[in-house]
Amino acid sequence: MPTKSLDIIITGARKHNLKNITVRIPRHKITAITGVSGAGKSSLAFDTLFAEGQRRFLESLSTYARRFLGKIDRGSVDSIQGLAPAIAIDQQSASKSPRSTVATLTEIYDFFRIMWARLGTMHCPTHNKALQKYNASELTRHLYEQGGKDLVVIYSKDEILDRVPLTEKNRTRLLDSIEKAYSENDGKIKIGNQHYSNFLCCPDCDFSFAEELDPKNFSFNSHFGACERCQGIGDIFGSICPECKGERLKPEFLAVKIDEKSISDACKLSISEAYNWLKNIPFNGTQKIIAKPLLKEILGRMEFIINVGISYLGLDRKGESLSGGEAQRLRLASQIGSGLEGVLYVLDEPTIGLHQSDTKKLLDSLYKLRDLGNTIVVVEHDLEFIKAIDHIVDLGPKAGEFGGEVVATGSPKELSNTKSIKKFQSSSTVKYLSGKKALEDTKPLGPPSSPLAPDFALKNLTKNNLKNISVKIPFGAITAISGVSGSGKSTLMECIFSEAEKKKKPVCFIDQTPINSSPRSTPVSYMSILEKLRELFAKLPESKIRGYDVGRFAYNKEGGRCEVCEGRGYQLIEMHFLSDVWELCEACKGKRYNNETLKVLWNGKSIADILALRIETACDFFKNMKRIEKPLQILNSIGLGYLRLGQATTTMSGGEIQRLKLAAELCKSNSESTIFLLDEPTTGLHLQDIQPLWNHLRKLSNAGHAVVFVEHHPDMIKLSDYEIELGPEGGVRGGYLLH
Repeated sequence: MPTKSLDIIITGARKHNLKNITVRIPRHKITAITGVSGAGKSSLAFDTLFAEGQRRFLESLSTYARRFLGKIDRGSVDSIQGLAPAIAIDQQSASKSPRSTVATLTEIYDFFRIMWARLGTMHCPTHNKALQKYNASELTRHLYEQGGKDLVVIYSKDEILDRVPLTEKNRTRLLDSIEKAYSENDGKIKIGNQHYSNFLCCPDCDFSFAEELDPKNFSFNSHFGACERCQGIGDIFGSICPECKGERLKPEFLAVKIDEKSISDACKLSISEAYNWLKNIPFNGTQKIIAKPLLKEILGRMEFIINVGISYLGLDRKGESLSGGEAQRLRLASQIGSGLEGVLYVLDEPTIGLHQSDTKKLLDSLYKLRDLGNTIVVVEHDLEFIKAIDHIVDLGPKAGEFGGEVVATGSPKELSNTKSIKKFQSSSTVKYLSGKKALEDTKPLGPPSSPLAPDFALKNLTKNNLKNISVKIPFGAITAISGVSGSGKSTLMECIFSEAEKKKKPVCFIDQTPINSSPRSTPVSYMSILEKLRELFAKLPESKIRGYDVGRFAYNKEGGRCEVCEGRGYQLIEMHFLSDVWELCEACKGKRYNNETLKVLWNGKSIADILALRIETACDFFKNMKRIEKPLQILNSIGLGYLRLGQATTTMSGGEIQRLKLAAELCKSNSESTIFLLDEPTTGLHLQDIQPLWNHLRKLSNAGHAVVFVEHHPDMIKLSDYEIELGPEGGVRGGYLLH
């Protein structure tokens, strides 16, 4: 009888554009799912593999619990054999809560709270002196050891209780007077100008703390520790809290220190700085015993974070400010630290934002995760990363309805062999892996046809971690800004943008931030194509007979839209304690318009039918209408031909959003020399998709514009005309101009 395979076998996957495919994922290995944009990678990795793992987990819950979770999608797949418990580590924002920080997200802050509660020394918030605690016997001994005083004056309730000459025969009298003063003053007394107490007290004032320190005293999510003015947020309506100065805790707990640092001071350090500081704290005796297990947990987590290339992050950095790549790698570090075994991890392009040196550290971390007995599936495009893993599944051959097939599968060694080109003829990945194909430049030979604008110079830049650097940005050229994570690349881009605005120089910053949070935002609405479509339909004879004007074909206005979903095509479903989800509208089935509006046809298609077309198909459909065809051709040529005209921008990746914004700029007539700034434009792109992007960037430089991008892709950097490299490390050790 044949042995049952331990591998994960996906049979009959049909989600989105997947063509009823069967795929084998080797167990306890790292598998990269790659392919051109829109080939179906996320549909296989997240919408099929992870979704089925999640569904099986949810079905294990009680009937009562499942009532709150809505309908569980069984997914479009015949079967998945050998599926392990699945964890997805994607690039969604780490947390939208203003209370979340790098320290809380990694659980480092939880251990910090225990550490400061058990090992911290309390200080006076006013005088910054260590609090002291004496019982009557200890205080008597202290006064005699201190010496230098002929007479001790003891106060009780602001009145003199006793005057005791410091002689040996008066030792018992002094002890009795101190005990009496303690009993009359709730454990507090004053001797001369000094304050003493049988619980912790400041020697210079009457500040005291009678309770044992508790970890909850250092929580800004609890009323026990949170600043009463801002409730632990650190700010009030955007301004720094005047009470805690943005440090979130009550003053008495901010005054607790370890090695002269409060818990807030420690969180102001970067991860690498905190790691070095903690390793060198001179704990002694009992302190050392208490600190050992805490430091093991804290330093272990920090080591994992350092190994995934984000050691430059400050522990107090807000979770909502992290990039998708940073948030993903933080979660990855937490998973490695958890030590789980037998789990399926699904990752979404973990190399985004990583320098090649950091990519090697990331791979080492994934090897550790694999060697614990886990299976890892990664959606990835980075060639060096793909070459270093165990197995490849390549989808294609093209995007959208022309993709969704397995065009190559095997180990990196097998697919890098030139013989594989013949075996897997439809795979563009194999062509790049084998060296048969590479990114090509389209720079014209000879001098420019017209004079170029003078270089844009920036001098003595010191923002954030930049070390007084000066750079020049040439026009008619492409400049790449490179360097390790946290070296100051984004800061330099911000400086270029702000300086250009100050000097009234035309500048365009094309980033990956979402265009709109509503499903109403689409490629055609952003590119101003929708209004042209509305005008086209309003001029049709059928529209004139029905009395329809341009407004009738707007899906964000009453009249022509579906009123059930208000033209969104989807309805927002509140999921109680889970994240809200958008469900397809049952009334219009995602078409956005009501039935009467959809009866108006042009060339046999309603406006909803046209919005359902892919951009590539729409180019042919509108080939005789230049007003509509021209922007569609730009979208298609920049590598977005697989998107649908009416696809909600909320479903698009950061890379797709950036290319959409670039296409909108390319549609404009930029006669004046402009500085175009792009933040990692190759994000989410296969090498085959990078070529058309590069061609458009080169067109801009050929036209006399300055193109500047932050990039880690070696081929993009290699083809650039100029490179600005920052480093040598991230954070405070970065910001130097290396090249």
